[in-house]
Amino acid sequence: MLPSLQATAAPKFVEEWRRRKSAAFDLKGNSTARRTVEFELWGRRVRAYSNANLSVYSAQACNAKCPFCVEELRPASRGTELVAQKRVEADDERYFGKLERALEALRPLDPSVSVTGGEPSKDPRLPRLLRTLAARGARKRTMTTNGSGLLDVREGRPLVEWVVAAGLRHLNISRAHPDQETNASLMRLREGLTVAQLSRVAQLARAGGARARLSCVLLRGAIDSLDGILSYLAFAESVGVDNVVFRQLMLADPATTLPGPVTRFSDARRVPLESLLDSVSADPRFSFVRQIVGYYYYVEVWRCRGIDVVFEEADLAALEAAKRADPDLIHELIFHPNAELASTWQPWDGVLG
Repeated sequence: MLPSLQATAAPKFVEEWRRRKSAAFDLKGNSTARRTVEFELWGRRVRAYSNANLSVYSAQACNAKCPFCVEELRPASRGTELVAQKRVEADDERYFGKLERALEALRPLDPSVSVTGGEPSKDPRLPRLLRTLAARGARKRTMTTNGSGLLDVREGRPLVEWVVAAGLRHLNISRAHPDQETNASLMRLREGLTVAQLSRVAQLARAGGARARLSCVLLRGAIDSLDGILSYLAFAESVGVDNVVFRQLMLADPATTLPGPVTRFSDARRVPLESLLDSVSADPRFSFVRQIVGYYYYVEVWRCRGIDVVFEEADLAALEAAKRADPDLIHELIFHPNAELASTWQPWDGVLG
């Protein structure tokens, strides 16, 4: 979701964008690309946002059981369960053949590519997947993971070395809290990286030209205040990470969302980002870098303690509204575990193959 951070000439903070968030999105006026691209996709003329991202969605089930899981919230927001929609192409050759064809077909768009899940660091296919993306020269390759498998040895080398060899620009590692036991409890993940292992991963990534980024959800009773954010940044600095994302739990439309543990937890523990951002603005330790207004997300980037500090919120109801407003425009692409390319996170909707 996050575009790369590029140096710009002292951008001016726009108060209206913070208040209206994705409602202020104007593709031609304030998006990161400001244009669309038309191209032929398997004999069909399509129109896509020119800075669209392709998410390669790992088939590997996640070994964490986060009660705020985005993978579960996305289908829930459209009235279904993850187990009811996730299908897997089990044949490796068929899967990679279709991935190769999708990457070739998307060359005119040249999307950035993100590997996500599930839990990609536990996916046996990951080394081959990373080699495939590198061979195709996909621009701005990133991966999002809970990090638990990054030091596992695959095909003779630790997985983080495969990440580096594939030329990934960012390695996004989810961690809800600096304290080891608190983090394990919040993410319900007992095999996560220890602090020493996290530091080692960050060091190996940095040495190979990949930038480790910590991703922290804002939760009531955990990281939920300016002091908590500052404490987390001190932790990031201690493990050699200079890029942190703080995320508000995703919003969804109650009218279409399937009630369940994830939605109930998210509604109960969500920390409103806007008031935190007001505190950040008033704190001289933070310096403003930029704002990003997306079609269903809003991002602010600040600098503190030599760390790029990113704040993000997203609204799945706004995503659906944007699709209804312009159903023919592709904002993002997902290569699903069933080896189908689609323009939504639901494999039965927006299929492009």
